[in-house]
Amino acid sequence: MNKYLVIDTESVFDPYLREAYECIESGGRARIGCRSLVAISMWPIEIDSLGRIDTGDLTTWTLEGEHTEGELLASAFTFMRRYHDHVLVSYGGLAVDCQVLQLAAMGADLELPRQLKEANGPRWRDLRHIDLGLALKGSGKTWHHLSEVMIRMGLPVAALLGKADPTIRPGSINWHHVRQHCERDVLWTAMVLIAWIRLQGNRLLGLRTGHFALIESFIRQCPDATQKPILRRMADELQEQVVDTFDLAA
Repeated sequence: MNKYLVIDTESVFDPYLREAYECIESGGRARIGCRSLVAISMWPIEIDSLGRIDTGDLTTWTLEGEHTEGELLASAFTFMRRYHDHVLVSYGGLAVDCQVLQLAAMGADLELPRQLKEANGPRWRDLRHIDLGLALKGSGKTWHHLSEVMIRMGLPVAALLGKADPTIRPGSINWHHVRQHCERDVLWTAMVLIAWIRLQGNRLLGLRTGHFALIESFIRQCPDATQKPILRRMADELQEQVVDTFDLAA
């Protein structure tokens, strides 16, 4: 049984941190250390030896409910410790999400959960985090945007509209929109995870069946998702393709 914990975070440049950094380096570009967390989503996913997928609860925390960044982070870390035996999965997380999480933890005086701590020995022997963006890049120089990968896998462009800008501003945050944006990115990352595992030679894990299982689970857990009609159509099309494949095999 392979166990994964897919994560996505949303953060915003903190006005105070930007002003403080500006005092130190006037005219300098705002750095990642000036970002503050506003939302974190995580989704436990397990894949057994036959390629069957089991999904846990898709859980999201926002500053609207947690009040402070430290409280937000403490709740998310408690969740991560509950799934301490799951490998953390992100897309571009090593460059952004994990950096913000670690800096926020330092400011809140919180111990990191196992997935964010340094590995004991070789990484392949104590795997704690898979950054799919880095995995796809490999030893090359080209980084692929998550949107590019999703389009290559057949995701409708309409499902990705607005992905580049979640419209998060320090003085104006639509929390319902932020939650949905973060949860959708977790779904997209989980779908890339299935494709990546398939690339590594898992013959029992079908791409279409895996994506169908994830989208169906997402729709059940997020019945009010704004993109539910698009996701419903995707799931129906994937189901037809899976059935056609079985018919040909028979």
